[in-house]
Amino acid sequence: MITTRNIVAGIFIFTVVSLWMDALAQFSSPSAQDFVEVNLRSDTLFPKIVLEPDSFYIVIRPDTTLKKEMSIFNNGDDTLFYTIDANSGLWQKEIEAPESIEGSKLTASPNGYKPGESIDFTFNLYNGSPDNEWLDSLTVNFPEGVSVNFSTNFIGGTLGPLVYNGSSGNGNPVQWNDENGANGGNILPGETATCILNLSFDESFNDTLHIIYKISGDVFGGGPHDVIDTLVLIPEEIWLIANPDTGVILPGEQQLIELNFNSEGIPLGSYNRYFTILSNDTATPVLDVPVKMIVFPSSLTHIINVPEGWSAISTYVVPIHPEFETIFDTVNDKLDVIYNINSQIYWPDAGINTIGNWNPTNGYIVKAKVPLQVKVYGLFEMSQMVQLSEGWNLMPTLNTVPSSTFIVFRDIEDKIDVVREIGGNKVYWPAQGIYTLTQLMPGKAYFIRVTEDCFIIFPPPFK
Repeated sequence: MITTRNIVAGIFIFTVVSLWMDALAQFSSPSAQDFVEVNLRSDTLFPKIVLEPDSFYIVIRPDTTLKKEMSIFNNGDDTLFYTIDANSGLWQKEIEAPESIEGSKLTASPNGYKPGESIDFTFNLYNGSPDNEWLDSLTVNFPEGVSVNFSTNFIGGTLGPLVYNGSSGNGNPVQWNDENGANGGNILPGETATCILNLSFDESFNDTLHIIYKISGDVFGGGPHDVIDTLVLIPEEIWLIANPDTGVILPGEQQLIELNFNSEGIPLGSYNRYFTILSNDTATPVLDVPVKMIVFPSSLTHIINVPEGWSAISTYVVPIHPEFETIFDTVNDKLDVIYNINSQIYWPDAGINTIGNWNPTNGYIVKAKVPLQVKVYGLFEMSQMVQLSEGWNLMPTLNTVPSSTFIVFRDIEDKIDVVREIGGNKVYWPAQGIYTLTQLMPGKAYFIRVTEDCFIIFPPPFK
């Protein structure tokens, strides 16, 4: 409630202190020493959405699911309503059919399909004619493997509907027409008419569909009177399930979202995707959350070539059988000794193993009697992160292909004293400007000395 008081004449000094939407106003008169306090408050309240994290980097095995979590915070002073659209960025942002020279076009929502399923689509027919031509008919040529089950008429035109001709079945063209045909068309420039169409898709489909359509206008404007273009539908797979995918968050509270990423049916490779969060936050009503998704084999065989003499080895897989005796079973007679940064050893000729099992986050120094190959069977080391402690470390390489030292070390170069290879003379020595070690090779390990604790993340298996 706002109250007012009369203020006597005089010189007034006032100060306004604002905190969010509240303010305290203090007025003083040197002559009357009269004070007035006014509580200024806006009646308009706003929610404010904040995400943690606001992006994801996912390395996932084929045909598996991977659980992550995200928190949605409401840092505003009104209730937040949100919805998560998991398929908004399946391959890229929404694909629209190119506009014709007349500006008329057909779009579909959703813009994706699921092989083997039937889906209700909303078709939107827009008249963008610049010369007052009215739309008279639409023909859509569905390819083999796409079946039309039913459709409504296109409604929304001022002069009436475009009427569905009843065509159905697999790979058949479908028409919607102005039935009276006498007054030149039913959809006027600037209008959008809408129909609901149910389509079924062959379960063998796995690629983008390009559906050719023709929009016809009346003959009273300038040519052309027909527009032929393409409607694009992309295949959907359930790559992400968010739970809960919709909700209400009170001011100052948060909601934990479980994100289940699914790689079933996705080929090996690297994908830049995103999902969208829609909310009533007027400042950011649409938030796209980027996802870097890498699909990589569930099991690998890493073959490590070990030269005669001294060298250092590591592997980017987590061994299924991590026992040193198992990993080196076929080459024990060719080994002299293996040891780690803590001087624990594996000495097969003497039957000594103080190391225990193989740790993929460690490197190992090897002395071999002759050149040999080690085959390590296991799963990809998903994190690709190596923790380094202040001082000397024996760093493994968790990259699957040779990686540039300038890329791997760019975030910690100011913490690196020196990196050097074992069994060679190449170094990476920033303080001296010496960079003869330019690549880190899979299967090797390197001495590295750092000035403080830090970590390295190796490049993903796919770029």
